[in-house]
Order: sequence, then structure tokens, then C-alpha cells
Amino acid sequence: MNLLIFLGIINIFKLWIARYIPLVGDEAYYNLWSHYPAASYVDHPPMIAWIHGLVGQSEFGVRAMAILLLFISTILIYWIGKDSFGERVGFVAAVLFSLVPTYFVGGLFLIPEQPFVLCWLLSLLFAVRLIRSQKHKYWYLLGISVGLGFLSKYPMLIFVLGFFVFLTFSKKNHYWLAKKEPYLALVLALLFSSPVIIWNIQNGFPALLHHSARLGSTDYFGNILYFAVLQFMMYSPPVFVFALSSFFYGIWHKMRFRFMDDYTMLFGSIFVTGFFIFLVLSPFTMIGGHWTATSYLGIIVMMAHTLISRFKNPFKNWRVSANLSVLILLNALVISYYVFLYPIPEDLRGKAYKINHQLDEYIQEKDVDYVFSNQMGVGSLAAFYGKTRVYLPEGDWRQFDIWGRPILKAGDDILYFAFDDPKMAHKLRPLFKKVEVDPQKRLFIKDLGISIRTQVIRCIDFQGGAIP
Repeated sequence: MNLLIFLGIINIFKLWIARYIPLVGDEAYYNLWSHYPAASYVDHPPMIAWIHGLVGQSEFGVRAMAILLLFISTILIYWIGKDSFGERVGFVAAVLFSLVPTYFVGGLFLIPEQPFVLCWLLSLLFAVRLIRSQKHKYWYLLGISVGLGFLSKYPMLIFVLGFFVFLTFSKKNHYWLAKKEPYLALVLALLFSSPVIIWNIQNGFPALLHHSARLGSTDYFGNILYFAVLQFMMYSPPVFVFALSSFFYGIWHKMRFRFMDDYTMLFGSIFVTGFFIFLVLSPFTMIGGHWTATSYLGIIVMMAHTLISRFKNPFKNWRVSANLSVLILLNALVISYYVFLYPIPEDLRGKAYKINHQLDEYIQEKDVDYVFSNQMGVGSLAAFYGKTRVYLPEGDWRQFDIWGRPILKAGDDILYFAFDDPKMAHKLRPLFKKVEVDPQKRLFIKDLGISIRTQVIRCIDFQGGAIP
């Protein structure tokens, strides 16, 4: 099957189901960033904010942009496979990449992983072409793509470490370590990523403090088990088992490592570096399944190469077909539940997909001075659909603190979107003359049970005190 026909079918299907997928809290949060232009943000670098700025407050625009970015990434992984091992490997790699659950389902959401995966693959493509041609220009292109990757997510540093591991072990490419080009590429990468570095220095390294605060859990076994189960499910049993066998092969057969072909050595070096780092961290924090999304990209190309090497036509082999069926089944189960079977609150039946788009009118009718929330995702969703500014209580979320908050005056009215706190109305009553809890649900979101667990509270005539 022609790759473009395959991708056309998949992406038309994604655009069709996009109408059943309201934004999740994280997407709305990153969209909110685009309204506050900055060189970086507390959670991540600015690339995701720039991309959200291109689509604005358009639900379909957010979905379409996510699908477009993954389409470009699929073309890139095809080129990587083609340049490394031939066109057939490129095609199989693109098919596998498109069907792995974390890319197929996760690729519907416009989150930092989308531009990060794209920049990682672009860097991997330039690395492959550098190995193949030995031309200096690819060092500079690699420096630019790595810098752009760092503007997307901080773990782009793993790619740099993995690539230098590759240069250390590769007989053919080891000589580059004595040349100026790798170090000029690093300088170029630093120049492109300098806005993030400067912003963090100016603001007291809030990103470092934010991410390091995740460490410290003592549930070591539970965290490791969580890490393993998520890897197994999100990247599918076939890909995870292949990746794990490659990981241990790289350790226990390190004496043979030098005798791998350069491309396998490149993909293996980067995967082992990334997977090892997250494996070491996994006892001390809950590693998100998407954190390792880029580590598997080279593994997918290696897997495609292995399939082409073993089978004349992999897709006609029953074992390959069975494993592909597992991938398709996993995607079908997730999509079926998330799109068609997700529970809708009783009072939203028949109007669930309309309620969000009525939120701006609802907020205007309430005629309040400010809108508050106690949760980042809920507050961001209220801001997106309500087309209004939303504040969080001071200290609840560092990014909202940086954006500033109002000083309430006597007589001010607020609307409070309270998540998972049935006592919130009771907490607000001493601060206002009148507090009303809306009996209706005002958000329909397929994320964290937000639709069921969120109350909207109207608070009238502020009397004084700190908003909880």
C-alpha cells in the first residue's frame, strides 16, 4: 500500500473522531500560555505555546494541528528508515509508528510531545544523513534541530548524550570527537535554546524547582511497576518486548557493540541512554508514560529493519499480522471508550458537546468581576471555552503566580470553578455576602472526571479574606 494512501486513511479517520474529543486540561493550559507570550514557562519551554498561538481558541484547530504535526513526524520516520536501511524499512517503520498507541491516540492531543517528537525525529534524520555522507553541513543542521527540540522539551538533552555515546563507540565516526564541528553544533544548539536558559536564570530556575519537586517518593516498587506497566501498554507489548530485549542486549553484549552497523548503533545508543535514565529515576517518582515517547523512535526503525530482514513481506507473516492486530486492538479499545463509551453525566445528556461552547455566554450573564478555579486544568478549560481570564489561589500553581492576580475589593463578585472539593462553597461563604452553587454542570471534558467533579459557584459581594 502506498504510504500516502495509508496515512490519508488514518488521518481522515482522526479528523472524523476529533469532533468527539473536547480539549483536555493540559491542552487548554498550554493554549493559555499563548495569551501570555514569554521566552519560557514553568512547566516546559515555549514551543507548545507558539504552536497553540497559531490555532488560537479553536477546538478543531487544536485537533487539526496535532494531527498535522504527527503526519509530518510519520514522514520523517519514513525518511529515517529509508536513508538507513532502504525504502521498505521506511514504509514499515512509518506503519508501526502510526499504529503504536502512544503515537496514534496520544497524537490526537496538542501537547509538548508533539513538537518534541517532530524535532527529535528531525535531529535523528540529520544524524543518519551525517553518518551516511560524512558532510559537515549536517552538523550545523543537527545543532539547529537540537536547539529547536530543547525549545520543545528539556529531555532533548538525552538525544545529545545518546549521540555522544554513539560517537564514542563507533569506529567509523569516533574521529568526529576530535573535530570542531560537533562542538560548533553544540554552540548552535545553545544559541537556539538560549531564550529558555536566560528566562530560567532571570526567574530563579522555576523549571528546575518544578520538575525536581516530583522526586522523593518512597513507594519504590509501586513506582517501578507503574513505569513498567505504562511502557508495556502505551508502546504496545510487541514494541516494548523488542525494546527491552534490545536494551539488555546492549548491556550484556557490550563487547560486540562496536560490530553493529552504524545506524543500529545510533538508534541503540540513544534508546539505551534515554531508557536507562528514566529507569534509574522510576523508583523515586511516577514516570509518565509519555516521558519516554522519543526513546522508542529509533527502536521502531530497528524493529522495521529486523522484520524486513527476516520476512520477504512482513505483513503477510502470521506472527507479524498477529502483533499488528494487538496494536490495532489496543487503539480500537482506547478510541471506542474515549470517543463513544465515555460516561456522560445525566444532566448533560443530549447537550454534552454543546455545553462548552455556551460557557462564554454563561459567564457574561453572571456578570462577575473575576473568575477563579482551584485546579490548573479546570481553570484553563474555563479560560479557553469561557474566553475569559481565570485566576488560581496564590501558591497553587507557580505559572499563574507569574501571570499575576487581582486584589479583590469590597463588593466584587466572582465565579469559582471548584474541582473535587464539595466543601468549597462552605469555605467561600465567610468571604462573601451570598454564595450560590449552580446545580447544572457547565463543562464536559473527558479528563480526570472533570465533568462530574466540578462545581460552579457564584460568590456575590466580597467582604474580605483570602480566596481558597
